[in-house]
Amino acid sequence: MATTIQSDKPEIELLDGRAYPKVSPKARHSGVQGELWRVIQDMAGDCGFARTEWRFKIGRADDTNTTFVPDVGYVSFERLHEIPEKERDEPPFAPDIAVEVRSPSDNLAFLRRKIERYLQTGSVLVLVADPDKRTIAAHDPHGVRNYATGNRFEHSAVPWLTFDVAVIFAKLDLLKD
Repeated sequence: MATTIQSDKPEIELLDGRAYPKVSPKARHSGVQGELWRVIQDMAGDCGFARTEWRFKIGRADDTNTTFVPDVGYVSFERLHEIPEKERDEPPFAPDIAVEVRSPSDNLAFLRRKIERYLQTGSVLVLVADPDKRTIAAHDPHGVRNYATGNRFEHSAVPWLTFDVAVIFAKLDLLKD
């Protein structure tokens, strides 16, 4: 009897109609992604929710063929309730907070363009976490602020979101011998 293995094709993101495959996450990547999801979800309380690998059809906001799948996306319930229920699985705008976790094979030019596009289509904050450097870069429409282990994350764009940066990367040491 033949065994059927189910697998998903690589997730694809679109930027102005050009396809970019998502990087397949490894333990370090998914661990940092999970910690950021947990912190954002916990701090958001009943104001909205964070989801991992949530598809956003942001091209509907700027009339392009652009669809992103951030590692973590947070949207307030207020914004979600402004759109029809049938669009909430794939909102037609960028998340309030978009999180991208760096991988060694990232296309940095694509990442820079994604950050710009997130901010142009509704994100108030884009976090880029780097597991190797143990840093978080917080991008907003006015620039970028860098946080490292030992810093407390605080940002005026989302005053409810505060945490010790070290918490995001703490479990990475458990992967070492």
